[in-house]
Amino acid sequence: MTRAGGDGKGWSMYIDNSRSWFVHAGVHASRADGGITTGSVVGVLLDLDRRQLSFYLDGELHGPAPGSGDRAAMSLPAGGQYFPAVSINRNVQLTVHSGLLPHVDSDSDD
Repeated sequence: MTRAGGDGKGWSMYIDNSRSWFVHAGVHASRADGGITTGSVVGVLLDLDRRQLSFYLDGELHGPAPGSGDRAAMSLPAGGQYFPAVSINRNVQLTVHSGLLPHVDSDSDD
């Protein structure tokens, strides 16, 4: 089984209560002190028009991601499949809010 960010199509931010790091193609990069606490918000922005992937922590760009140099937004190859992920580790609890609007069934004759 491949871990999140373990192959050439996956990019992942691993985060726990004291640190974070990024993984792409099996390479760990940009370990940073400071993690998430109660009420923290973790975000992922996949901008296909600009082919950029960004990770956020509490509304601020968090990174840099692997392969991005000193920028928090990572450039993605053209025409690929992308699998961004966030992995939470030890001493962390999670509530997920997708940001997507719920699907509305249109079977009625209204």
